[in-house]
Amino acid sequence: MKPLQPTNIASEETAPVRLLKHPLALASLLALVTVLAYWPVVHAGFINYDDTDYVTENARVQTGLTWKGVVWAFTSNHASNWHPLTWISHMLDVEWFGKGATGPHCVNLALHVANTVLLFLFMTRITKARWRSFLVAALFALHPTHVESVAWVSERKDVLSAFFFMLTLLAYEKYASASRLKPAGEPQSSGRLWYFVAMVVFALGLMSKPMLVTVPCLMMLLDWWPLNRFGNGESKLQARAMSRLVWEKIPFFVLSGISCALTTWAQQQAIQPLEHIGLVDRAANALVAYAQYLGKMLWPTKLALPYLHPGQWPEGHVWFSAVLVGMGCVLATMMARKRPYIFTGWFWYLGMMVPVIGIVQVGIQAMADRYTYLPLIGAFIALVWGLGEVRLHWKLAERAGQMIAVASLVVCGVLTHRQAMLWHDSESLFKHSAAVTEGNFVALGNVGGMLFESGRLDEAMDYYQQSHRTNPRYPEAVNSIGAILASRGDVTAIDWFRKTLDLQPNHADALFNMGNALAKSGNSAEAARFYQSALEARPDNFEARNNLGNNLIKMGKIDDAIHQYRLALDYNPDAAIIHKNLGEALAAAGKLDEAVLHYRAALLKTNDAGVNYALGMTLAVQGHWAEATRHYEACVLLWPTHAEAQYNLGYAFQMQRQWDRAVQHLREAVRLKPDFAIAHFNLGCVLLEQAKRDEAVTHLREALRLKPDYAEAKKKLESVSEGAK
Repeated sequence: MKPLQPTNIASEETAPVRLLKHPLALASLLALVTVLAYWPVVHAGFINYDDTDYVTENARVQTGLTWKGVVWAFTSNHASNWHPLTWISHMLDVEWFGKGATGPHCVNLALHVANTVLLFLFMTRITKARWRSFLVAALFALHPTHVESVAWVSERKDVLSAFFFMLTLLAYEKYASASRLKPAGEPQSSGRLWYFVAMVVFALGLMSKPMLVTVPCLMMLLDWWPLNRFGNGESKLQARAMSRLVWEKIPFFVLSGISCALTTWAQQQAIQPLEHIGLVDRAANALVAYAQYLGKMLWPTKLALPYLHPGQWPEGHVWFSAVLVGMGCVLATMMARKRPYIFTGWFWYLGMMVPVIGIVQVGIQAMADRYTYLPLIGAFIALVWGLGEVRLHWKLAERAGQMIAVASLVVCGVLTHRQAMLWHDSESLFKHSAAVTEGNFVALGNVGGMLFESGRLDEAMDYYQQSHRTNPRYPEAVNSIGAILASRGDVTAIDWFRKTLDLQPNHADALFNMGNALAKSGNSAEAARFYQSALEARPDNFEARNNLGNNLIKMGKIDDAIHQYRLALDYNPDAAIIHKNLGEALAAAGKLDEAVLHYRAALLKTNDAGVNYALGMTLAVQGHWAEATRHYEACVLLWPTHAEAQYNLGYAFQMQRQWDRAVQHLREAVRLKPDFAIAHFNLGCVLLEQAKRDEAVTHLREALRLKPDYAEAKKKLESVSEGAK
């Protein structure tokens, strides 16, 4: 009999440990920690940088999902982008959750969680390495540079396109697996269905954000590793395999080409000309950005929005970055056979960054954290697989490796949580950005914008002036200084708006503000011209259309005003003030029935005294006295000191022979406005009906005194005198 062997308790796995190794359990864990890390974004608001263009001041989005909105999404290049599915997703936010920020933030977070889980499932399926796949997905989920893509509502395009990107990779892997030759006796499959699915979801991804245009090239990298579709045979056979694999990607390249063409059309106004930033400087910035993104991957601190383009980088930065990128390419190529994950990971990172690396310079940023959302997956793969091999080569204790991995993820999670808290509002976000970067005039201006919106004008002016001093040619700061001056009634505001238009002639806000300033000064014709220009720059500015309509009314162009009000309502059908203004214009044009419809539409949105009064007036002209009375009563209830409303309510009762109530409101009208001649006259007439002759004569005489040519009052007095005889 052999002696009992001592039990190795450490080698036994408990049920929870065994459960944790299950892919679904790991996916659930990833989802949980991602939600915890990003939880602050659920309570965040919109920010005043792009969120206005994309959501809060976008008339098409704010009306929810409509057929007009869907057509606009596919045909518009608003905000210098063509991403119809992203626009539709914003419309659905409004449709489902209303106009607040909580719903959109929850959708962004849900998409990020889904992307994390899908990445884990894809990596596990394609590599069969569960724990390394888990680490790659966890780094993707928790890395602080990805907060910008998740916490910023305007970056819905990032998380939405990434969702379709993950589905594309999963479908492509299914196709590649189905198309692989199987041993004799096993059923063969072409995988055409999965190929078609991959193309469809890839097209949906491109319609969410054109960042995915390099995906066909990424598929070739995946063919190399880990799919191993090139084979391990002779070079001729590999060349033949490469040719077949390239032909296989042609439809994907065609979709990418179409997306590139549409993006070029959409961004034609935002693309910086070579005269501003030369090709050499763009290439230098690309090299520096590649290096700095890797730096932020390893040391994710001082994250900011935006990182402004310096124009020219110091030569030392450029040469160091060039050597780093060049060495990375050489080493990845040299290790392509023995360590293919380095080759795939490195060129995944470089290739997916190409559309946003700055060779085609759009905007004023040198780089952006959001651009790392998908490219860094490649760097994570190279890092995790490389460190895994180092651990095995150095015989590093497994427990030590696990502790290092867990510690890294905990640090990332904590930093991500802290970074997400900064996105609570524009003030906290951009004050941080201004503090961790130098000369960030955009961040300073955006802090000013937040303060301006909250009514803290003196503080806002201070930040706007700091922004202007940092960059006197920044049009947003110049325009904003003018806006504050205009809000204070300072006529020099016009000079600031003119300076803005000198810097950027098609600046929509400056054109609109100039129109408002000129309208306030009484120059309706010139104001109308600026409103027209503002609408050419931004056709969906329904406020500009409304104000243009108001000025056209003053110019006597009622039909033109009606046209502008109708267009304004097309963009914002819920705007009560536009319904009211259109109602007044229609009433002035004699279109009373239609005017009533728009007054009623306005009252569905707001129980406004002015709308009730205007509707009462129109109904009275139509002879609908009872209904007119109800709206006059609503008006005086909201605005008791409205003398004209009190008079018209009294007159409405007079027309219905309700003498006591007529007297009550006519008395109130003359009390509020003693020189109200017609009110005195009608009060006198009603008092006569009540046989109160002496008081009636007093008011009739007062009406005649106030208006000596008042023929009706004179005639009434004469009839009273004759009756007395």
